[in-house]
Amino acid sequence: MEKILTHDPDVMLGEPVGSCTDFVATVANPIKIHYRQAFTFAPFSTMVDPYRVRELLLEETETNFPEEVSYLFTKQLEEADIIVLNKTDLLDEKEKDRLSGALKERFSQKEVMAISAKQGDGMEKWHEILLSGSPGANTVLRQIDYDRYATAESVLGWLNAAVKIKSAKPFDSGNFLNTLALTLQEAFKHENAEIGHLKFVVTSAGKSMWGNVTQLAGEPSISGESLGKLSTGTLIVNARVRIEPNELETIVRNSFSKISMETGISSEIDDLQCFSPAYPEPSHMIREVIQ
Repeated sequence: MEKILTHDPDVMLGEPVGSCTDFVATVANPIKIHYRQAFTFAPFSTMVDPYRVRELLLEETETNFPEEVSYLFTKQLEEADIIVLNKTDLLDEKEKDRLSGALKERFSQKEVMAISAKQGDGMEKWHEILLSGSPGANTVLRQIDYDRYATAESVLGWLNAAVKIKSAKPFDSGNFLNTLALTLQEAFKHENAEIGHLKFVVTSAGKSMWGNVTQLAGEPSISGESLGKLSTGTLIVNARVRIEPNELETIVRNSFSKISMETGISSEIDDLQCFSPAYPEPSHMIREVIQ
């Protein structure tokens, strides 16, 4: 926090890890106490995917995740000031209203809003709420089972990798990302390894293109700036998959080899970390509601 304050920021945007909960007690409240004059928390938002609402909250679709993941998902929603239903561009109006209504019914004390981050729908309203000056991050989880929380996180293998990609023949970055996503997806399907998320970013000449997959049966999404035809580029891979870390690493490495053989695009891994997270042991925990 001291380092941040030397830059005299007007707004700071923080994104907790996607499997994080108990944020208010372990992060927000300590900051409110020690830096009361420096920071005001905006309303704390939890963004949700319609598919996860159907799968983990409403239990309308089959899931490969254990019960503890649904528990964690619910706690994330309980802690929010605002529940933001994203990806409404994938829903018709009736389904958007149904899911929004289900969230409002289950979490009656929360503000629920629907947006499409991809198309911009609802983003201006959300932005206005965040910058309205209304105090946020005030919902402290009174009951949280850290054993269930730890189990939910530990079922996922986490992988982060930095990779150099190159080819003697210029290639299209969008096609490469789509091929990589589909290759990994097929390998995970073979192992019945549910995807939490797969994220990819290709960077070249100061421009970036990214892709993501958020479920085992989902379609890859590719977006960002056109990079044209590339001969070299830098790739970042971020994966959360229900599989043992050593198996996850093997699948990722084998997928790169397979793509290289089929397309001629070689991959040189500069850095790769693959693990399951340790038991969550926050440095601070303050349950009192700080005004």
